Amino acid sequence: MNASAENTAPCALVLGTLFLEKPSSSTAKLLLEGLASADLPAEWPYGDKAALEEIGEQLQCTVGADPADLDRDYHRLFVGPGKLAAPPWGSVYLDSESVLFGDSCVALQRWMRARGIQLHEGESREPVDHIGRMLVLLSWLSDNQPDQVGPFLDEHLMTWALRYFEQLGPAAAGTLYEPLGRLALLTLEAIAQSR
Repeated sequence: MNASAENTAPCALVLGTLFLEKPSSSTAKLLLEGLASADLPAEWPYGDKAALEEIGEQLQCTVGADPADLDRDYHRLFVGPGKLAAPPWGSVYLDSESVLFGDSCVALQRWMRARGIQLHEGESREPVDHIGRMLVLLSWLSDNQPDQVGPFLDEHLMTWALRYFEQLGPAAAGTLYEPLGRLALLTLEAIAQSR
């Protein structure tokens, strides 16, 4: 499959949804089953064949785990309680005090407001700089404001996402989120390079 711009929206939406919703949600279950049964090297447009084969095998192994275990992993990695090994919010990586709703989160909110973007603002308690929300925003921009994809990547998402996924890898070892993190990292790197 060709790694063209029209692939950005569906891939980013799938990944964003999987980082936002716990695995037992009906939407996440369908997406996970689809990814696990897919021939990733043939069907996923980003990443090299060997990496995608390995990610596909990991997904097949981890998706079949007990749903309660998958949800526990989700809560341990994305919700808490306790300190998260790889916090999924940009301002934790970018703000000088490493806080939620930091300067970078506020800057993203202003950036979105200036472009008339309101993606589920009233429905989500997650800061707008949550990795899942930012991937969903990347999907939306690809479909609705494609001229803003580059500025969004350069000014907001790529300023911290690679560091986040590098930190998520060891924290998520042996869980569903290890291959999902690798898939997201390959995808974002390819999207950023293809502009």
